Amino acid sequence: MTTPQVQFHIRDALPSAENTDALFILGAFDSCIPHLATIGSATQWGPEPFSSRPNILDRPVSAIAAAETYRLEGKGDPVGVFIAEAASSADADANTENDGSTSREGRVQVGAAVYKANCFPEYVKSQPQFEEVIQGQEKWMYLDMLVTEFSAKTEGKRKGAGAALVKKGREWAEEEGFGVMFVDCWAGNEGRLVGFYESQGFERVGEFVVVKPGTEEKWPGMLLKMELRKE
Repeated sequence: MTTPQVQFHIRDALPSAENTDALFILGAFDSCIPHLATIGSATQWGPEPFSSRPNILDRPVSAIAAAETYRLEGKGDPVGVFIAEAASSADADANTENDGSTSREGRVQVGAAVYKANCFPEYVKSQPQFEEVIQGQEKWMYLDMLVTEFSAKTEGKRKGAGAALVKKGREWAEEEGFGVMFVDCWAGNEGRLVGFYESQGFERVGEFVVVKPGTEEKWPGMLLKMELRKE
């Protein structure tokens, strides 16, 4: 029996009193912890659930609120928060376009991404080897977060969600007039995650190492960039 082809519907994450989309993002991070251990990447995020961290929900809530303000009012630097939902090929409405739909019928949330304009994380900005690269930028997009949901409910539906979210972010950044996009990621486990981003069109800028707060554990990272086509 042939497995139905999975297609992805990409929509804007939406604020709500229940923080539904923010809670999905947080839960997706938690679901990755046991998965990473099975592929030799346990030290990427460690064993503790993200949801156990104080005030951690504030991060996706704030990002979603900023994205909604920009989308509706055009205020501030561009922020985009996108949710990937999976559907079988029989769902004629499933596509990789974002129409703002909040309908979940026949779809399963499988991933999320956050894009922020004109910012670098402090742990990247503090790296002296990137000083020239950072100072040379006038306008850029940053892939601030990309996560796939790895619980049992997404089994057979999530593969390709990350690539679909990168594609959406690239297209959105180009529509907004950006010519370059950056991302950083964990570089351990023989660079498997680095290889994923390279397969999506990113190129290596350089390696860096940070020490996890409150520990002496070193975290190897890689900064990458992608040249975009301006609209």
